[in-house]
Amino acid sequence: MSIEWSIDLDIEKVIGAAATGAPRGAGLAMEHIRGVAAALTPEDTGHLVGTADVKVEGDEASITYDGPYARRQHEELTWRHEKGQAKYLEQPMHTERDTALGIVAKTIREAM
Repeated sequence: MSIEWSIDLDIEKVIGAAATGAPRGAGLAMEHIRGVAAALTPEDTGHLVGTADVKVEGDEASITYDGPYARRQHEELTWRHEKGQAKYLEQPMHTERDTALGIVAKTIREAM
């Protein structure tokens, strides 16, 4: 008895789905991370969390916080906040990694 398997892989369709789905998925993944980071962002007036922005350029996505004190707030481990913490963006980039990758994968699958 023998078993035969056959796969008809339309590689052009896969490449097309990745080309259109990956940038969209990357943007959605960064939006998810931005939402998690918002809860961790130090808050005094609410200005800092309101400056968070997701940008998608080609197949890359980024999150930025605008403002003269955003970097210092993020990096200063000795500052204490009533609401929020240091590393407010870095932490979710690690803890939400699998979720973000799942969002990208799902978006590529949906593009197929």
